Amino acid sequence: KSANRSRASYQSTADAVAKIGMIGGDTFGNTAELIAFTELINKQFAIYGTSAAGMDAAMLQLTQAMSSGVLRGEELNSIYEQAPNIIQTIADYLGVPIGKIRDMAAEGQITSTIVKNAMLSSADEINAKFEKMAFTFGQIWTIAKNIALDKLEPVINTIGKGAQWIYDNWERIEPVISGVAATVGILVGAYILYNTVQAITNTLQAISTARAAMQAGMTIAQA
Repeated sequence: KSANRSRASYQSTADAVAKIGMIGGDTFGNTAELIAFTELINKQFAIYGTSAAGMDAAMLQLTQAMSSGVLRGEELNSIYEQAPNIIQTIADYLGVPIGKIRDMAAEGQITSTIVKNAMLSSADEINAKFEKMAFTFGQIWTIAKNIALDKLEPVINTIGKGAQWIYDNWERIEPVISGVAATVGILVGAYILYNTVQAITNTLQAISTARAAMQAGMTIAQA
């Protein structure tokens, strides 16, 4: 639901939530807060018009910043390049000009907690801007894929369980499959051999019939 609300890919959203939760989970009070943060980041990307590749690059740097506890250096530069509105939100939260963020980041003052609080406290403003945006064809297609993935999840899970069962029981399954394969191979070989013999027999019969016809014709001619 969060991915669809932000018109973002479910897979990329789930990956971001999982990674930030695993390596920067201390910053967030619970999973709901983490998902809300990720949703707002996705909306900020959409508002600025960040490309898919840019979103991946910025999200990677943001994840690293949240795990290290501070936003600085290359991480800050990547986010500033791909979605400067995120940096502006942080500056607005701190009440400083956006130009001062680099200096503060260099001194380690832009902590992961500040980044989180800046996003969550600006939720109303971000949502208001986002709701004014018209859907793009790409966003519609992304949501359609999310829905399809959700509907196919039981099938995917069944296939995954089946694959896992085969993996876990391969030592018992392999001899059976090998036996079936050998039997099929023998049957195929026998079928090919039968057809070959049948073709040779038919050819010999045709030659014999032609020879007999020729002999009969010569006899009639002599008569």
